[in-house]
Amino acid sequence: MALDLTLTPLYRINGQEIASLPGLVALTPPASAARGRERDRLIVYLLLTGTSTFSTSEYLKVAQDAANIFYKTTGALTSALRIAADNVNQTLLSRNTNTTVKGQYAIGWLTMAVLRETQCTLALCGPMHAWLGQKEMRHIHEPAVSGKGLGFNQTLNIHYAQTTLNAGDRLLFFGRAPSAWDSTLNDSAVYSSSSDALHRRLITLTGADLNAVLIQATEGAGVLNLLKGMTVTPPPLTVSLSHEEEAFASPKADSADAPSAHVLQPSAYAIPAQPEEVRAPEKSQGNPLDRLPRNPNAGAYPTSIPRAQAQTQPEESEPISADSFPAVEDPMPALRKRRERVVREPLIQTRQAAKALAGAIQFTRRSTTTLGEKFRKFMPRFLPDSDSTVPLGVPSNAMMMFMAVLIPLMVVVMMSVVYIRYGRSQQYDTYISSAQGFRAQALALTDPLEQRQAWENVLTNVRTARSYNETSETITLQQEAEASLDKLLGVTRLQFNPAFSTKLDIEISRMTASESDIYMLNAANGEVIRAVPAQNKGGYEVDTTFTCKQGVYDNFTVGSLVDILVLPAVNLQHATILGVDASGNLLYCGPDQPPIPATLPIPESQWGRVTSFVMDGGLLYVLDSSKSAVWIYTDDNGIYNKPPQFFFGGQTPEKQDVIDIVVSGADLYMLHADGHLSTCTFSRIETAPTRCEDPLPYINNSFPAYGDTNLFAGAHFTQMLFTALPGQSILLLDVDSPTQGVFRFSPRILNLQDQYRPKTSSPGSIPSGPIDAMAVGANHVLYLAVNGQVYFTTDMP
Repeated sequence: MALDLTLTPLYRINGQEIASLPGLVALTPPASAARGRERDRLIVYLLLTGTSTFSTSEYLKVAQDAANIFYKTTGALTSALRIAADNVNQTLLSRNTNTTVKGQYAIGWLTMAVLRETQCTLALCGPMHAWLGQKEMRHIHEPAVSGKGLGFNQTLNIHYAQTTLNAGDRLLFFGRAPSAWDSTLNDSAVYSSSSDALHRRLITLTGADLNAVLIQATEGAGVLNLLKGMTVTPPPLTVSLSHEEEAFASPKADSADAPSAHVLQPSAYAIPAQPEEVRAPEKSQGNPLDRLPRNPNAGAYPTSIPRAQAQTQPEESEPISADSFPAVEDPMPALRKRRERVVREPLIQTRQAAKALAGAIQFTRRSTTTLGEKFRKFMPRFLPDSDSTVPLGVPSNAMMMFMAVLIPLMVVVMMSVVYIRYGRSQQYDTYISSAQGFRAQALALTDPLEQRQAWENVLTNVRTARSYNETSETITLQQEAEASLDKLLGVTRLQFNPAFSTKLDIEISRMTASESDIYMLNAANGEVIRAVPAQNKGGYEVDTTFTCKQGVYDNFTVGSLVDILVLPAVNLQHATILGVDASGNLLYCGPDQPPIPATLPIPESQWGRVTSFVMDGGLLYVLDSSKSAVWIYTDDNGIYNKPPQFFFGGQTPEKQDVIDIVVSGADLYMLHADGHLSTCTFSRIETAPTRCEDPLPYINNSFPAYGDTNLFAGAHFTQMLFTALPGQSILLLDVDSPTQGVFRFSPRILNLQDQYRPKTSSPGSIPSGPIDAMAVGANHVLYLAVNGQVYFTTDMP
């Protein structure tokens, strides 16, 4: 069922209701959307805090850029959200680095919501709030995970959450709510009223400044509607951000005959772009940034994009009081330190090189002056001149032009030779000597943390030395430093090889593998592709005769498959894999035979949306993430035709954001959208109910070189699986850099054993970009899917 979403801003500054929220963008997928983004509708809600000055177009551009990057990113949904959020972080961080000397900074609080059919995925950066539901509201607010906001540093903190939307559901996003809202947000009776009534109630409860967006889901055709607020005179176009959140700017309200809602077309922006105007000179000494020239084409968009009426009067910057807002941690000291490190006084060797270069330049000038005099006396006698009146020894016009070109050219050549001979060599010697010194220090140390810091210094200096001159010494030293760091940090480098001679040009959402074959699930259409070892060629080739996809089989209708698993070698259907769709229909597939459909008995609570399933000990465990349920089906001679048993007994987990599960015996492990794990131990005894632990902490007791660094805070886990016996371990896929690879944990206590990462250089490396899926065969072959290609290694321990 397609849902329409209606967005209503709640935006008030200094008692004035503003029609448009400058950081709000809502988009349907454009025609040029990257693979995997074709069905994703996106809402970006950006809230800026701090002391910097932003115009409305600058404010909106930050949100729009994040949306554009989201739709250009292939791969997993959470990876695209992470890359979009990182773009906002880098934009604000770069701006803060340049403006902190003036006492200005901006911190971003960001909420992104992606709706794919009825499944809604949220990504929160900073202490943002999300309320969603209908009769009973769910509150999503995890500041310990989502962090303080964007623009502080390179670290990106994101809290992911997932839920299923139904017609009538409402969502409310905001950064900080007035205290008058507390009783309303916790009163379930309020949500039974209409969306307009709830909007009016939230507006009238308080006269304080507001910055929020209310979203209503209704049955429809997948349209996004953005409603306008009341028509009032807005505050100025250029905004001086207060010391905390809602000091924003807004364009002038639409005219009376303008529509009150915009139905968004593909790739249309939710907020019409407002043209920048040239300001009249101000008498007072305002913010120096206000006098900088503005981009005259800031509002030049294609004709298909709706526009608001142009501004007709110049506007002025108006500071907003920050007394009513909570304090934000000032990032200026850290940013100033970063700038100070950049402008440290040069090394002694650098000064000596500069003195040598200055002396060489003076020598070059004296030489060119002497040569110029000699050429001036010689060339008139050597070159004919039609002007016989020019005295001997006086240069002609041609000669003067020749000298004007020759002398600067000689100066440039001489300076280049001197720099290459002395300057670059001096810089190389400086850095390689520093690297050698840190290497000796690392070899003499015994503390793992100090060793790590020393080897990191070796790596930094040797990389800088290689930028001036690459030698066998720099290559050897860098390899030694990287190998030493990997050993200290528990990283095992594996050599990966491409499975196919050319890319498959599909997005792979799931993979599974037998001892010889690979099975890949196409995320776009839910079709399974089988690959077999290529004869006498190495690698793999696609089996074009294999069929396993949605369709009608013997009066059974099977939808797009959402997950697949390898079946035992001996089964009644003679199939090699089993697939499941979102409605609980099964599909048995094997080579040289047509697919065989089957239907799982429907649970008492009915199906919501099946997203994953696993098999253990002949039992089938099916995850219905929308209803926070895991159902156990018993195998009856290879057929699952008995009613299922609810795994959790009399209790249902509160969180609906489980994205993957694995089972070992009675233990169920659940991976949540924000990357944390929880576990439950099944019990068939009524007096001893199923026990759960949430969260199940990640432990690093094996590698003290990390010190106080939280290795797992920067990881982005999206899939997990158990390795084959013996020596069974839990593998977690980290899809993004810098820790991109596979983490291996011991079961139950989740103690880190090591990490598997690709080699950093060819051969054996994989291209940059998020990892879409992983699989491990029974023969311990590890497979990774990246951008339509599969890479495999046989080196996994």
